[in-house]
Amino acid sequence: MYPFDFQHRPAGFEPLENEPIFDPARHLQLERPQTVYGLDELGYSEDVLRDAPASFAATSVFRILSDEGAALLYDTVKRLEDFCTSNPRIARNVRGGVYRSKFLRDLCLSQEVTKFLSDIVGLQLMPHTIPHQLGHLNYNPKTLGENVDKWHVDTLRFDYVMFVTDPKRNQGGQFQYFKGTKEEMAALKAEGQAVPPERIISPDMPGPGYAILQQGNLVVHQAKGLTAPGERITMVNGYIPFDPDYPDYARYDQLCHADPAHVVTTEYSRHAAVQTKRFLEKHLIDQPFSDAQSQSAEHLEHAAEILRVAAEQIRAGKGQMEHFGD
Repeated sequence: MYPFDFQHRPAGFEPLENEPIFDPARHLQLERPQTVYGLDELGYSEDVLRDAPASFAATSVFRILSDEGAALLYDTVKRLEDFCTSNPRIARNVRGGVYRSKFLRDLCLSQEVTKFLSDIVGLQLMPHTIPHQLGHLNYNPKTLGENVDKWHVDTLRFDYVMFVTDPKRNQGGQFQYFKGTKEEMAALKAEGQAVPPERIISPDMPGPGYAILQQGNLVVHQAKGLTAPGERITMVNGYIPFDPDYPDYARYDQLCHADPAHVVTTEYSRHAAVQTKRFLEKHLIDQPFSDAQSQSAEHLEHAAEILRVAAEQIRAGKGQMEHFGD
């Protein structure tokens, strides 16, 4: 069960009226991807593979929504377009749509989708406990040719990128990822070199409701701009490992660029609190009686460290937005 009650919304996030009801039986059409790529295929070292929660890197294209589900999602995100904001990386995006739209929220929190994605990754996942990391929407910039998003890695572990509009109707607008590590991308950009075309993968999206899944903090990706007038909308939904032993990857200093000041600190603080609570429940609260003094002390220290790091990030505030450019 998701830990937060969406009936309590931040100021300014009024709910949409007269929404359709999300029905997994009618609106989902889950079809497994043909190919699953590993982090080793991108060139990551054994050290990275050992520390990552899964060896999974990304998938080929797969289907999430039925035709009806895709049509209803499109109608919903068009209603949300009035709430577009921008940040140094993305010209037009909507975050926090799950506070406004129950249809979007129920899709993002769908147990059927979460289990389906968990099976692909080989790791039990749960929807991200920062609500602004759910149902992030990207809309094409007003300026023709401007990239939707720059080369970057995500500030979350796992996410899918799903086309809401039909990419076959557009020229340009491809979602792309880099066949390499984020360190290799940083080196290319530092040397002023263009990304070699043979190292850019552009999955062929058949239509709306299709997606790719990735370990977002390790897969470098971008969204190209349209080269002719059209409409390009994608949705990104974030997940974290269900097991609270895996280190958190949320970045308060980066979220400050994208999310409202009256929301970001509360969401991030609650997220850290939930991670700590889940860790304590696993290792201390739900455990039988024992005299494991050293182990109990270590678990308490680890829980305290989660909160200490979160407090340190909040005090440090907004940092420089990190990306690799176009």
